[in-house]
Formats: sequence, structure tokens, C-alpha cells
Amino acid sequence: MKRAGPARPGWRLAALLLLACPGPAAAFWTGVEASIANVDADWAFDAETREAQSSLVSLQIEEKTETGLRVGISLGYFDTRLVADDPSPTLKFDGHFVGLYLNRLVGIGEHVEVYGQFNLSYHSGQDSLVGERFDIDWTEVGVEFGASLRFAHYRITPYAVYTDIDGDISNLADVDVFERDEPVSGGIHLDYFVEPTAFVRLSLQGGGSVGGYLNFVRRY
Repeated sequence: MKRAGPARPGWRLAALLLLACPGPAAAFWTGVEASIANVDADWAFDAETREAQSSLVSLQIEEKTETGLRVGISLGYFDTRLVADDPSPTLKFDGHFVGLYLNRLVGIGEHVEVYGQFNLSYHSGQDSLVGERFDIDWTEVGVEFGASLRFAHYRITPYAVYTDIDGDISNLADVDVFERDEPVSGGIHLDYFVEPTAFVRLSLQGGGSVGGYLNFVRRY
């Protein structure tokens, strides 16, 4: 019998969006962010390169230190389809991830800012087929840099990110390790401020990882 997968993330997304809105929950943190994303990237295995098509839902909460460094944690759900040509099977994984990030923003003049961010996360999930089960685990490390220009309620931020992953897929008989085929990506963040401390962000990305992100952010 095929194992039932985790519940779909619809109710999770609703809860995350509520947390991103003003209210008592936000008072305990200097920043909170809910996001949804669809991204594709190539993963390199020993014998082949396979495309990973991923959907993600996540929540981030952070605290700003006296030096201006923001320290945050992220929790989320992922749904990854690992596409392959015959004879390798196409696998579909559902799982969760947890991460830590550090962000430092520096203002240059009234309308220009630059930032750097370090991310570390761990992902774990499963794919169950008839008669066989596969487990997936990987660690992901990322470094991102960008520069932004703000005018009125809008902000535009070109950025570049380097992402390295180290993971494996295993079943009862075998373990197959993988990494990112191309670690460098670039893109642009487009922000619209609905309040001085809250904005909606659309991010478009290309290069080693191709896709888009929609973020709902409140940051003090």
C-alpha cells in the first residue's frame, strides 16, 4: 500500500500569512516573513544530472541585534519532483526544512542600501512507491549579496547568490549522493511597501536556480 503523503500546505500558508500581518505575534520579533516559491535547479549525481522541480512554503522570524545584524530562523515545507529519463524513475518527495540565517543591511545615502546574507538549512523528506521507499536529506548553504534603490513606495534590488548543497537519496539497497550542478544564481527583488514596516516582495531568479518567490514581510 502506498503511504499517504503529508497534508497539503494550504492551511499552513493561511497560518503563515496571518502571522505576517500586524498583531500580537509580530510584537515578539523585529521581523516576520511568509513566502511561497516555485524553483527549478539541476542536481548532479554520480551517473547523471537530474532536474529538481520544487514548490516551497516557509515562515521566517528574526531578531535585530544592537549592531544591526539580523539573526533569524526559518521553517517550511517542500514538494520536490526529481525528473529523470528512463531507466531511472521520476521521484516525488514531500518533506520539511529548518534553517538559520544572518542578514546585515547597510544604508548608503537616503535611497540606496547594500546587504549580505548567509543561510544554512537542513531538508528531509520521503517518496513512497509501490513496494519501495526512498528517503532524501540534504544540507544547503547559501551566500547572497545585493544592492537596492528605493523611490516612494517601491524598492528594486538586483542580487546574486551562491548556493551549495550536499545530499543523498537512499532506499534499502542503495545510497545516491548529489550536489548542485550550477551553484551561482542571480535575480531581482521587487518590493511594494504597504506600510513603513511592511511590504510585499516578488523575486525573479535565473542561472543555477530558475523560478520565482512571493514574500509577505513585516520588518521593524
